[in-house]
Amino acid sequence: MTATAIAKALNYLRRVDPIIKSLIKSHGVIALPAIKNDFDTLAGIIIGQQLSGKAADTIFARIRATAGGGRLTAERLASCSDTQLQKAGASRPKIRALRSLTEHVQTRKLQIPKLAKLPDEAVFQKITQVKGMGPWSAQMYLMFVLARPDIFPDNDLGIRKAIVRHYGIELSSDSLEKITACWRPYRTIACLYLWRSLNNRS
Repeated sequence: MTATAIAKALNYLRRVDPIIKSLIKSHGVIALPAIKNDFDTLAGIIIGQQLSGKAADTIFARIRATAGGGRLTAERLASCSDTQLQKAGASRPKIRALRSLTEHVQTRKLQIPKLAKLPDEAVFQKITQVKGMGPWSAQMYLMFVLARPDIFPDNDLGIRKAIVRHYGIELSSDSLEKITACWRPYRTIACLYLWRSLNNRS
């Protein structure tokens, strides 16, 4: 998103939700990071599932080193044995997911550069066809790699924790929809502020 688009999103969110308005005031402008759209990034999303950022980074660095250093490609990952990946710290389910990702890319079932041109739902379907990449993985990809502005990761533990903390509600599909509906078409941006609010509180 451009600086102009982000400013437009922030002005909109300030108008529609006083809690998000307060978080914007506290944390200033939070821009989406620029993340390369390639095999390495998708492999990193797999490794990051259900792990802290530090643990995921450590394991992924080991996997990259095992594959020869630098950013991963499908070919370089395919050259690594399961035993090597396990020694690097990857669990069996994540190794299976990495193998599925590799197979999808090598057979061109998944053409990563073309994903950026697809609508959100089509991207979601393509990503979740990879074994081990479920809705959360697809949502993280849409939010942080393709910078799509209106994605809501409804089962993300951090987002759910932040909503309970700031809105004081019982979580349910109905209550989440009631709170987040007004954020459309900028739910991604609202979520950035909810995540950031957790970084500064115990």
